[in-house]
Amino acid sequence: MDKKHTQATRPPTMPEQVEVIDCTLRDGEQTPGVWFTVQEKVQLALLLDQAGIRVLDAGFPAASAADMEAMQEMRRAGVRARLGATARPVRQDIVAAAKAGSDEVFMFMPTSDLRIKETLGVTRDDVSRIMRTGVDEIVGQGMTASVVFEDSTRADPQYMIRLVNDVCQPGTVARLILADSVGCAHPASMRRLVRTLAEQLDPSIAISIHAHNDYGLATANALAAIEAGARSLSCTVNGIGERAGNADLAECLAAMTHLHGIEHGVDALKLPELSRFVERASGIHMSATKPVTGFNVYRHESGVHVDSMLKNTRSYEELPPSWTGSERDYVFGKHSGASLVRHVLSTANPPREVDDDLARKVVEAVKRIVEETNKNKHERAFEAKVAFTETALAGVPSEVVIAEYDRLAGEAVS
Repeated sequence: MDKKHTQATRPPTMPEQVEVIDCTLRDGEQTPGVWFTVQEKVQLALLLDQAGIRVLDAGFPAASAADMEAMQEMRRAGVRARLGATARPVRQDIVAAAKAGSDEVFMFMPTSDLRIKETLGVTRDDVSRIMRTGVDEIVGQGMTASVVFEDSTRADPQYMIRLVNDVCQPGTVARLILADSVGCAHPASMRRLVRTLAEQLDPSIAISIHAHNDYGLATANALAAIEAGARSLSCTVNGIGERAGNADLAECLAAMTHLHGIEHGVDALKLPELSRFVERASGIHMSATKPVTGFNVYRHESGVHVDSMLKNTRSYEELPPSWTGSERDYVFGKHSGASLVRHVLSTANPPREVDDDLARKVVEAVKRIVEETNKNKHERAFEAKVAFTETALAGVPSEVVIAEYDRLAGEAVS
């Protein structure tokens, strides 16, 4: 990384260090069709902890007995990261968070008029009062409060300024978390929102960003928030989450490290293991071209690319594979050139004297082999994926829910 370039292009509002909050255990598990066992949750928490992530959004204990048990087991397993519980600003949720062994509570409340008036049927004044009461309850239970402005990117900024002044008092609130709950922000609007609220917020309270990926902009929006002064970031492993998912942990860390020179304290060498674990446990399988941890990220086939890479690896790799402990690979395929053939032959044991005409003939042979290969494996892989998503990720059929209701109704009558 070019330190001088990074420093020269760093916006004056951008922090030198960013806190990373992982919410795979909570928001990641809210991916339709995904669920983790208690054992998987504990193992994932330990892996995240070993990677250096210091804050976990570890579950919603008021909504799930399994989340309650998992958080208690995380504590017993020796997870050093701070355990956070998601909760509504109601007493039973906050009490459940304390019972789960939470260090802090991510207390969420809608802030857009759409959600306040049409979903909840309350007023803006009601929201302020409810949130103040919730913060008091969290502090009274001996936990740290982080206030989540849900749907903040569709809310009235002037109303949120009032909420900041009403709810986010120094000494009671650690973070203001701006949630782009439906992923409708873009980088320019995100920068504007963060700057607007940062002007009203006491510097002791960190602004955090929680971005969803409905337009494929979650990582970009998260980075835009950091450029504008957000000092905390919420993301998930592999970017899993509701609908199109969340800002991806590995992507955000790579950009912060190599594009902006921001410290975050996370060990990038742990990212491939985290990605594979979440892929197996969630059943959400990553694309080969997924940034940072994808199978093809450090693999090269095109003849022009490979020829340049053999001369200087920065020709087509800005992100070094060594950062995640990965290895560079050159692939023989339909688009290969003679440079790779010459390289392989000259470095073989024993090395060969390479005749250029023969090397070109080998390239043509490779292309014929690829083009004549049966694509049955592609079809079988696609069919297996479709079968998996239509069963394992389908959820419980509505007919089963109706039958269970009828069964319970019958028991109640008898």
